Amino acid sequence: MGSLHALPQRINSLLLTCIISLSSSVLGNSIVPDDIAYKPQSTPGDSGVVVGTSELPTTPASKPSTQYLARGQCPDQSRSHDNLSKALAITQFLRSSPHTANAGNLFAAESGLPELIRAQLRQKYHSTGPAVMPWGFAQADLSETQLKQQAQKIARQMRTQFVLSGTIIDMSMLAPDTTYNPSLYRQFANGFYDLTHIKMFDQRTRIMSLEVQLRDGFTGELLLNKSYSTNGIWNQRQPIGFSSPAFAKTHYGKRIKSLANKISTELAQVIHCQPFMAAIDSAPGQTQVLLHGGANNGLHAGDNLSLYQVIMVGSNNEYQVSDTRLVKRETRLHLSEVYPTHSIAIVEGGSYLNGSYLAASE
Repeated sequence: MGSLHALPQRINSLLLTCIISLSSSVLGNSIVPDDIAYKPQSTPGDSGVVVGTSELPTTPASKPSTQYLARGQCPDQSRSHDNLSKALAITQFLRSSPHTANAGNLFAAESGLPELIRAQLRQKYHSTGPAVMPWGFAQADLSETQLKQQAQKIARQMRTQFVLSGTIIDMSMLAPDTTYNPSLYRQFANGFYDLTHIKMFDQRTRIMSLEVQLRDGFTGELLLNKSYSTNGIWNQRQPIGFSSPAFAKTHYGKRIKSLANKISTELAQVIHCQPFMAAIDSAPGQTQVLLHGGANNGLHAGDNLSLYQVIMVGSNNEYQVSDTRLVKRETRLHLSEVYPTHSIAIVEGGSYLNGSYLAASE
């Protein structure tokens, strides 16, 4: 009975929507914003928006320097280092097509999207380090060697083990006129879809596609390189911004939040499979070293860590270019004092450390 009483109310609302749409058309007031002056270019053979994830069609990434950091391998899920927190620096994302953010004034996506990923990752993982950095990688089309060097520099500055970067490829609308300058029929259809919340035949579709790269901060090696995409209904005519509550309530905003959740889940899996590693400050002739990791990472006094030497190997075909390699040594570290952000470790056997070293969970 309740649904029968509500039926006249729905019909009145739909009629009112149609009357308003017809009146705006008669008056000739176009609400197309000045920045909606583009049409998405469809590529031959493109069947529409790809939903989900897919591997990037790029050349295979070079193998990591050591088997210890092998990609995609996590044979032992019970290793003790899984309980240790590993810091992650997240940069702002680049945007390869800035104009596709015009509709709705979504220019803050370059910082808002990584912040969504960070918030989701923080719930799945113990520590993700500081807030999203106010800058991103210099360019997305640099050589692999230059990208490695950027990741290493950021990791040193932020004192993190991993660096996450990304590029937003596309945020365009498939048919901008369906939202910003609809025909009489489309105005009627939009009003019907908004009233009934039916999304199946709504043509106000907007894309979000991006590439994400996770790198080891010590070597710069790629740990994850993946492309993600989704789409949603964009029916907002006002410049609401990316991180606003109004954006979060839109169908498009909800789809992006779900995509951020998927990305963070895969990132957490990759980070989970990597051992905890931390830089060491040592002086020649001393058996006591300072470790850049402490109680905040889950370390305790009495813990033992493995020792890896950092070796720079020059390139055979590039001038002033070198690769960072990690070589495991038999010497171990014993933590004698542990503080929130650092620890004091004793080099077992009284050995002296000459050169650059890292500590890693066993």
